[in-house]
Amino acid sequence: MALLVGFVVVLVLVGMAVGVLVGNGTVGTIVAVVISAVMAFVSYWKSDAIALRVSRAVPADPVTYKRLHNLVEGLCIAGGLPKPRVYVINDPAPNAFATGRNPKHAAIAVTTGLLDKMNRVELEGVVAHELSHIKNYDILVMTMAVTLVGSVAIITDIALRMMWWNGGRVARSGDRDNRANPFALIGIVLLIVAPLLARAM
Repeated sequence: MALLVGFVVVLVLVGMAVGVLVGNGTVGTIVAVVISAVMAFVSYWKSDAIALRVSRAVPADPVTYKRLHNLVEGLCIAGGLPKPRVYVINDPAPNAFATGRNPKHAAIAVTTGLLDKMNRVELEGVVAHELSHIKNYDILVMTMAVTLVGSVAIITDIALRMMWWNGGRVARSGDRDNRANPFALIGIVLLIVAPLLARAM
């Protein structure tokens, strides 16, 4: 809950700052509240579905990938975890990841390359590592951090694009005498803030 609240607060503050520089802080705040609410909802409830779809993961057939299912189930029994949904990604590169908001709503995906190149003991080590992320709720924290930084990065991109179009100026009189663009400053600040937020999270 603290993570979600902090997520919304940061995005609202960023939106307010942009709104003030544009000359309409109320609109900026409302837009920021809407965006932060949508992003928080999506990152918490739909992060696993998005990650799996982007990775082109498909459910692992219990017959074709019987060894993988047995391995995951055995590790879950040993670790006291509910068995997550198991997915396979058709990719020759050895890789694996876990996603989801909690142990009851989690999924683990492995590539076909990982299954082909590793023996049972090696594969067990990789899967155990991913299950530890699920057990410790690391996957939720990482997803929220990525979403927060991504949201700030999107606002940064918008600010920089408006800078090139000479937008975001509160007062437009005396353009020839004053070439400074306040929106450029917020864009640069946001570029600095985004990686710092990523590191802090």
